Amino acid sequence: VDSLTDLNKLMPLMKEGVLKLNKSKIARELDVDRRTVDKYLNGFHKAKHRSRTSPIDAYYDLIEDLLSKSSEQVFFYKKVLWQYLKDNHGLECAESTFRAWILRHSEFASYFDGSRNRTVNSETRGVSSHRSRVLHLESEPGEEAQLDWKEDMNFKLKNGETIHINVFSLVYSYSRFKVFYLSLSRK
Repeated sequence: VDSLTDLNKLMPLMKEGVLKLNKSKIARELDVDRRTVDKYLNGFHKAKHRSRTSPIDAYYDLIEDLLSKSSEQVFFYKKVLWQYLKDNHGLECAESTFRAWILRHSEFASYFDGSRNRTVNSETRGVSSHRSRVLHLESEPGEEAQLDWKEDMNFKLKNGETIHINVFSLVYSYSRFKVFYLSLSRK
């Protein structure tokens, strides 16, 4: 006996009384539980893997266009791409399923792994897959917040018009609660 699949061939011999097996000994030799040996002796067959197509495969060409260098849209995170497809193109799958699908397709996974730099508003944004260590300083509620003001971001509207926007961002240090305010002027 070389494998578990050979065991079901021995069952007819056991029923006729020609062969008496020591299930525990076979289990030790195959490095499995004796109940597993018994299961295979009684005719168990491991299920064959089904090859199914993913519902996301229907969006392959669209995703390829969105992640190409010629696309004006930039997706820094898989979640943003998933949300875009869900909201605008009717994608119906869980975010975790979408992320796993992206990882199975190396041509798309490389877009997010930081192997190439992407630009937004003519600023190169280097993305690194190496995470640096960050020292988190805890503070009491109401003590600290981080304020950021991003000016002159170009935003392209659906009609093709480009507007300049400013974003006010406030992150409370204790709760990590985020507040964003969008403004068309610097006031």
